[in-house]
Amino acid sequence: VLIPAHEQSTQELDTTKAAVSQKYADVTRMKEEYVLLQSQLRAFKELEARGFFNDQDRSPAIDSLERLSETAGLLKANLKFGAGVLMKDPKVTEAKQVILRSPVTVDMESIDDVDVYTFIKFVEEKFPGAIDISAFKLERKDIFKIDVLKTISGTSPSPLVSAELRFDWVTMAPENSVAPLENGGVKNGN
Repeated sequence: VLIPAHEQSTQELDTTKAAVSQKYADVTRMKEEYVLLQSQLRAFKELEARGFFNDQDRSPAIDSLERLSETAGLLKANLKFGAGVLMKDPKVTEAKQVILRSPVTVDMESIDDVDVYTFIKFVEEKFPGAIDISAFKLERKDIFKIDVLKTISGTSPSPLVSAELRFDWVTMAPENSVAPLENGGVKNGN
């Protein structure tokens, strides 16, 4: 009588131990998922703070690029925005969002190439949305000599380098905030 009861109790104990082990594994997995979720939430908040979730309003973007060029010390920065294009992605469409990609060209002049590289760093870090640099060209316009030094110290310094930066400006916006154009571009809904 005792042996079968003992065996049954042992089986029940083993089953309970297996269930407890499974629960410990579930709790460990949930803790790992929570940590991952927290890091993804931080990344999302950073994207949101950088302006990734906007409809590419050009006026603030132009102001931002002008501020960045002044901060970097560029002598001149001409900006050209191309027509935005809607990018197809099933997951984004499922979320009732659209991905906007607009080409941007910046022609720059500066006394020093360090100012150009500083501007590029600022654009990557502080321009709203995501930046995908597609081309960069830097040329020396003049050699540093005494007469160039005199113009640099004057009121209108002469540039020693010119550069062209091309990048795609990528953001995500609600479907209802942008309207597609017939030629494949987009028009802001604002």
